[in-house]
Amino acid sequence: MLETKKYHIHKIQQELANRQRHNPQYSLRAFARDIGVHPATLSQVMKGNRPLPLKTSHVVVEKLALAPKERTLFLESLYRSKTTIDDIKIDEADDRFMLDESYFNVIAQWEHYAVLTLFDIDSFDCSVQEVARRLGISELRAEVVLENLKVSGLLSLEDGQFKKSKPRVRTTEDISSLALKESHKETLEMGKLKLDEVEVMLRDFSAMTVAVDLEKLTEAKTIIREFRQKMMALLRDGNKTDVYQLAIQFYPLTKTEKLMEM
Repeated sequence: MLETKKYHIHKIQQELANRQRHNPQYSLRAFARDIGVHPATLSQVMKGNRPLPLKTSHVVVEKLALAPKERTLFLESLYRSKTTIDDIKIDEADDRFMLDESYFNVIAQWEHYAVLTLFDIDSFDCSVQEVARRLGISELRAEVVLENLKVSGLLSLEDGQFKKSKPRVRTTEDISSLALKESHKETLEMGKLKLDEVEVMLRDFSAMTVAVDLEKLTEAKTIIREFRQKMMALLRDGNKTDVYQLAIQFYPLTKTEKLMEM
C-alpha cells in the first residue's frame, strides 16, 4: 500500500507521467508552469527533498482536477509531511492561571476568551471600538466584556490602556461546572453558524465514530488534552492575525454499559 505521507508526491508524479505519455515533449518546466509551482521547487518536491508549499497546495489540487477523495488524501498527506504531533514539544510545567466558577461570565460567554486572545495578535490595540470590530459585536457588548475582564482581574488599565494581567488562563477539568456547560453550549451553537458563514479552506470540522472500551476512556481524554496543548504550542509563534476556536467533542452515542448498570 502507498505510504500515506507520500500520496501527494505520487499524484504529482502520476499526473506528469500521464501528460508526458500523451505528449513526449512535455517538460517538467511546462508542468510546473501549468500547476502554478516554481520548476526548481517542483523538482525538489518530486524527489522528496522538500515539502510542497502550503500556500500553493490548493492551486495545485485545482490544476490536477482531483476527485474529492483524491483531494482529501492529497492534502492530508501534505499536512502530515509538514508536521506531526510528536514533533511538537510542550512545557512540562503548566503555568496557566486557573479560572473557577467565580469567573462565571468569563468562562460561560465566548467573547471574554476571545478578547484575552486578541492580545496575542501583535497589531492589536485594545479599545471598545477595536474589540467590537474584530469580534463582530456591538460596542456596548464590547464595553461590558472589557469591564468584566477588568473586574475579574484578568485585565488592568494602565495609563488609559488595557493590559493582560495573566499571560495564560485555563479552567478546571473533569469537575462539573455550570459555567463550562454554558460555554460548551455557546461553542456548539457558534459551530453550527460557522459551517455556513466560513469558507471550507478557513475551517476544519471533522468527526469519527468508534467503538470504545470504557477502561481506556481516561487515556483517551489524556491524549485529547495533550493534543490541545500541542496545538497551543504550535500556534503560539508566527505572525498572528486572527483568533480561532478549537472544539473537540468526544461523547457516547450509545447508552453506556456502566450507566445502564447503575
